[in-house]
Amino acid sequence: MATGYASSIDALYDLLRSCHITEMSASLSHLSNGVEYSFVEITCDDGIQYGLQAYGKEAVELNRIAHENISKEQKTSDV
Repeated sequence: MATGYASSIDALYDLLRSCHITEMSASLSHLSNGVEYSFVEITCDDGIQYGLQAYGKEAVELNRIAHENISKEQKTSDV
């Protein structure tokens, strides 16, 4: 299925404009072949959920961005 996104990172940035992260890998996982893997679940206000998966360098970046976003949301809700 074509999504129109060049990467999971592009999809994450786009979805975060109107949705929020509801689940994600606590840290990077490593497949049996040593490749990094990351997963992020996004839920929108209308209840639609999206699962973003990435491997290798893209997984590292997806995981970093997702964790930064969660930290920002927590700081905002603490105010």
